[in-house]
Amino acid sequence: MINYKNLDRGQWAETKLKQVVTQMPNKTVSDIGAGFGWFQPIAQEFQLDWQPFDYIRKIDASVIWDLNNPAAITANKPGFVIFLEVLEHLSNPEVGIRNIANHIETGGFIAITTPNPLSAASKFSLLFKNALYAFQEKHLVEHHVYVPLPHIVKFHLENNGFEIIEMATIGKLIAPKFRIRFNYLKDVARYLILQLFVLQRAESRGHTQAYFAIKK
Repeated sequence: MINYKNLDRGQWAETKLKQVVTQMPNKTVSDIGAGFGWFQPIAQEFQLDWQPFDYIRKIDASVIWDLNNPAAITANKPGFVIFLEVLEHLSNPEVGIRNIANHIETGGFIAITTPNPLSAASKFSLLFKNALYAFQEKHLVEHHVYVPLPHIVKFHLENNGFEIIEMATIGKLIAPKFRIRFNYLKDVARYLILQLFVLQRAESRGHTQAYFAIKK
């Protein structure tokens, strides 16, 4: 599994777009979970048509889309979809991915990121708090209701006509800065435990997991 230790999820998605921009079946990019439109200038840099969707409209350009339902018939079928940090919010991820699959053009690409439930930090939280990092009871306020385990996300994608091109993790462990305090020793101990998790399993690297796939 690839680890993009020096990128954030937005930079990873931009990297994927650059890789396939000449292979896209059309020039439309659907940004599902568009937020405040940070991906718009990236799409426009490649002379692509940016088509934003969101569950709650944060900018006027966004079209409301509840992924429990199909996309509006007026929506253009895209050649590229970005779907960053949204999947974990879906009560029915299978239906959501199916509706995206029906929305995307055949031969189109999708870039997905979610919190990594198998990250070292998540395993540490499970060990000491009996709850996965980012999927604790307090995260229900953010509607984190689906734990996106990699083999299950892969199943949902393949079950809906996608072929996985890449599965990766994004991010890296950062060593604690030295300080003359007792908490520094605690931070060092935690960091060493996290490193053990990373050495044990490659998927523990990175706080974010990423999937890049093509609609067949």
